[in-house]
Amino acid sequence: MQKTVTHLLGSIERELLNFRQSEKLYFVLGAVAIGLTIPLIASEYVVGEVLTPMIIFMIYASSWNLLAYSGQGSLGHAAFLGIGGFASALIVIKLSLPPVLGLLLGSLFSAAIGLLIGLVCVRLKAWFLAMVTFGFSVIIVTLISQFDAVIGGIMGFPTPLIVERGLPFYYATFALAAISIFVMYLLIKSKTGLAFRAIHENELEASMIGINIAKYKLIAFVLSTFFAGLAGGLYAQSIRYIQVSVFDPYYSFLPLMMAVIGGLRTIEGPIIGSAIIVTINSYLHRIDNVLHGLMSPLFPNVSNVGPPLRMLSLGLFLVIVVIFLPKGISSLLPKIRKYFSEETKKGG
Repeated sequence: MQKTVTHLLGSIERELLNFRQSEKLYFVLGAVAIGLTIPLIASEYVVGEVLTPMIIFMIYASSWNLLAYSGQGSLGHAAFLGIGGFASALIVIKLSLPPVLGLLLGSLFSAAIGLLIGLVCVRLKAWFLAMVTFGFSVIIVTLISQFDAVIGGIMGFPTPLIVERGLPFYYATFALAAISIFVMYLLIKSKTGLAFRAIHENELEASMIGINIAKYKLIAFVLSTFFAGLAGGLYAQSIRYIQVSVFDPYYSFLPLMMAVIGGLRTIEGPIIGSAIIVTINSYLHRIDNVLHGLMSPLFPNVSNVGPPLRMLSLGLFLVIVVIFLPKGISSLLPKIRKYFSEETKKGG
């Protein structure tokens, strides 16, 4: 046991040294500085309705991205987002436990459900597994509806908070997101992460060199569902309410879009994608009345054209990124760094 812990600490020390020497250090320091300072000058609406959900969805999108590292996919990740949200809230309400403990137990419960599904389905190819997860998200909605008398998911209920809303909740969420993403970074850079990448590249060759495909896929799946559950618990607290709508397919496609737009199988990709999509979603609704006035003559039977057009705009944005930036917006970061480096040298 002591040897294992020593090896783990040694691996972490090596990764920290490599990270300090990498160019991504500047991206991380910049992101952390922005994340810590902007809330101090932003309005209450921006902190509560834009920045806090943005941070939460960074965890959620990163959890989906973790699956992609191991060559897996999920079209029903909202199931684990919702399970984490419902479980963390119900544990606190029914058992009178502290909200922080409820958040942890809710995440573990989501991971436990992920383990059960993974044991049965993890040998499936990527998109067959994705279809199974999508079906599971539909089953979960049915189960919660059937047991509504116990769960209260159809009408929903208020969620207990780990800290008060506003800046305290934002900074608590920021800390949990930083820890979660850093843990995922260490995992991806470890021997386990190397196995994930080998499986993604070629399962047959990975198995021929002794990698246990099912074992590592299961590890990725369970860890992904844990962090999705954590995001679900935080999201339920951020909106102060949890109901069955959290299992909507929209929430299953969000992390996929965020990861692809930002940069699939990169640490910074889900962070960038989450920031972009949450910002778009947070401000596009303000032009709903204008859109309704312009589009109602064309769509007289649609009472509110805003939400469909917002989805259309996100879809178009995704298509444009996939066509012109197939590696995501994060692929522009080296070019931007190179440009500023050259400009600095010229100025010097």
